[in-house]
Amino acid sequence: MSYEVNLIIRIAIAIALAVLFGNGSVVAFNNIKPKWFEDYDENDPAKEITGEMRRILPPKLVAADNEGRQRLPSTPWKYAFVGYFGITGIYLAIRGGSVLFEIAVMCVLFVILEMAISDQMYQVVPDQFSLCLAVMSVAFINYHENWWDPLAGAGVGLGISLVIFGLGLLLRTGSIGGADAKFFTSMGLIAGPAGIVIIYILTTLLFAAESVVLMMTKRCTIKDFNPMMPSACAAVTVYFLFLWNLTDLLIVNL
Repeated sequence: MSYEVNLIIRIAIAIALAVLFGNGSVVAFNNIKPKWFEDYDENDPAKEITGEMRRILPPKLVAADNEGRQRLPSTPWKYAFVGYFGITGIYLAIRGGSVLFEIAVMCVLFVILEMAISDQMYQVVPDQFSLCLAVMSVAFINYHENWWDPLAGAGVGLGISLVIFGLGLLLRTGSIGGADAKFFTSMGLIAGPAGIVIIYILTTLLFAAESVVLMMTKRCTIKDFNPMMPSACAAVTVYFLFLWNLTDLLIVNL
């Protein structure tokens, strides 16, 4: 098969997946079981008596479902997400690589986008999404140099999360939560040790930049909680588009 025909096929697959995932992102989010979004109520006064916190649903989700409204409006988001997946998929197709890699990356980005939407809207990230990422890591096994790279990546992702969490407790400042730790651990299975470090650094930089902009525009204060997953979604996108084989490129150039 000639290069031109192969490229056309990859671009066609990218466009088809963009339409599917772009519209599917909205449809899937609006139809996720409410139970997935249950989280502990830290302000529950009953925990003083029972010793346990209740699990509750986000008020915004309850209101939307009770009123029969879409949790995430189709317009303009389905168009925005089709554009996002379209640009990402076509770039992957033009950059080269196998069709299977292109499909696997877009599937991962679909799950992480759902995580970002959930975190942005409800400040809750269902554990099921992290489990999906862990399962998807099987598709990336052949892209690692060593068989143990996925396990090492998961260990590094978990280790970084625990260190940051410990520092947050020690300094009594905000830190990453359990959902963030699960995300970095699962993503470590996909990206490996070097990749998860790059993703963590990118996420931190993007999150810091976003927080600064929000504070400068007086849309939040330093004490406010800001969702991290939108920054993580952007970081993973940049990683897959430009930095996935960064180590190989450096070795070739040297």
